[in-house]
Amino acid sequence: MHAAEQPATAVRPPGVPPIAELEAHGAAIGRIDVYVQNIFDLDDPRENHGLYKLANELHIRTRERTVRKQLLFASGDSLSAERLAETERILRSRVYLNDAWVVPVAYDAARNIVDLAVTVRDVWTLNPGVSIGRSGGANQSSVQIEEENLLGLGTSLTVNRSHTIDRSSTTFSYADNNLSNDWWQLGVNYSDNSDGKVKAVSLVRPFFALDTRESGGVIVNDSTSVVSRYSNGSIFDQFSELHDQVQGYIGGSPGLIDGWTQRWFAGVRYDETTFKEDPTAVMQPAVLPGDRKFVYPWFGWQVIEDRYVKTENLDLIGRTEDQYLGRSLYGELGYSAPPFGGVGRSWLVQATATDGWQSDDRRYLFLNAALAGRVDDGAAHNVNLSAGGRYFERLTDRDLFYASLSGTTTHRLDPDQQVLLGGDSGLRGYPIRFQGGTSSALLTLEERLYTNWYPFRLLRIGGAVFFDAGRTWGRDFAGAVPLGLLKDVGLGIRSGNNRSGLGNVLHVDISYALDAPAGVKKVQISVATQARF
Repeated sequence: MHAAEQPATAVRPPGVPPIAELEAHGAAIGRIDVYVQNIFDLDDPRENHGLYKLANELHIRTRERTVRKQLLFASGDSLSAERLAETERILRSRVYLNDAWVVPVAYDAARNIVDLAVTVRDVWTLNPGVSIGRSGGANQSSVQIEEENLLGLGTSLTVNRSHTIDRSSTTFSYADNNLSNDWWQLGVNYSDNSDGKVKAVSLVRPFFALDTRESGGVIVNDSTSVVSRYSNGSIFDQFSELHDQVQGYIGGSPGLIDGWTQRWFAGVRYDETTFKEDPTAVMQPAVLPGDRKFVYPWFGWQVIEDRYVKTENLDLIGRTEDQYLGRSLYGELGYSAPPFGGVGRSWLVQATATDGWQSDDRRYLFLNAALAGRVDDGAAHNVNLSAGGRYFERLTDRDLFYASLSGTTTHRLDPDQQVLLGGDSGLRGYPIRFQGGTSSALLTLEERLYTNWYPFRLLRIGGAVFFDAGRTWGRDFAGAVPLGLLKDVGLGIRSGNNRSGLGNVLHVDISYALDAPAGVKKVQISVATQARF
């Protein structure tokens, strides 16, 4: 059975009570109709043209059952505004959908039954072609055949050949986010790289909704690669890394209670990393990093506040955004020891925290922090503490001020880990991986413009004027002294393709380095697709 081509309406019809009122009256859900809109609306004269018609004809629309198996409600359930809103968020999070609405369309007061319409809009998901990019003076390119919504089933299949500053890769990947209509997710990835191979398989059932009670899965990763360590923007030495990780876990939750969800996790993880000399290395390391092997049970706890806001023109252009404004915490603790198969005795810790704030629809603040590290035989190692904040303030409907501040500090990092700052990590006027050290900080200020320009009914256009300032502290692993505070200014064009699920925002930036040392180009041009504006 196919979904209807056009919904009866994407808004609540006159005479149908609001969702909150229906919920307060204890209404039950009756009929649920699913409508899948094609990429272009041919009822709109601006889109009723030959090329748009052809795109609609060539595109395989999302199947009705693909949408239905992601609904958090069914006929006969009591109406819940929270579940309807969360269903919309889940559907909007799929790369093959542009937007989603769940609307009450009919109400039988005598029976206290409400009928719902679920409407989604498709995007173009087939990407056979070539892409190029440039960031921090380094080029990258790829040739791929990629389909993010195979046969309208919500599965993705990719075959890709890419070239980056680190490696050349031939990659095959497959993902199905809802196996057997029971929210199990299967992921398979294989990469044949110029410096090794990556093999990964995962089968997990996540906490797909705030009221989900059970979770679990198995994840296997096996990879070999060449690690390049950088000093002052250039490769200093290289070595081979072999990394194997296998883990299984289960999770439980009492569900969503009074606006909060708590979850518990328990699992077992095998994590081994070995290092070898690379015969093709630019320069061999004086001393190879020590091998690591951890085998351990771990336990985790998470708490999430149910608080989201629906908006637009923050991180994307002209597209509905579900921004999380609640508080969330996650903590995990594991213990590896020889009786389990590990080398040495280690406590392994990781934790994350987020919070959000909103003042009407003009000001937003998002905060985050993360901690990871371990204690080996009483001494702390590989400790990484990071924190950051992002602030948005709407000056007009189309003009926005953005500021972000982030920082990282470390303690006894493992030799294969680095704190780097450069053109690929937010300091846009400088080469990639330009500064190294033991701590870093980065400030970004932007004046953003979201225009009404919508060329060919395909691209949403925006622009930005920006200022970046960042620095590192502490000598890097090679003993290089930090370069101090580095600053840049620049301007850029942003292009958001709301008809495609293959990339969110295209950045084209011209940056000027205000503190570039001798021999470093002051002007950097970058082209890259990013998840945010």
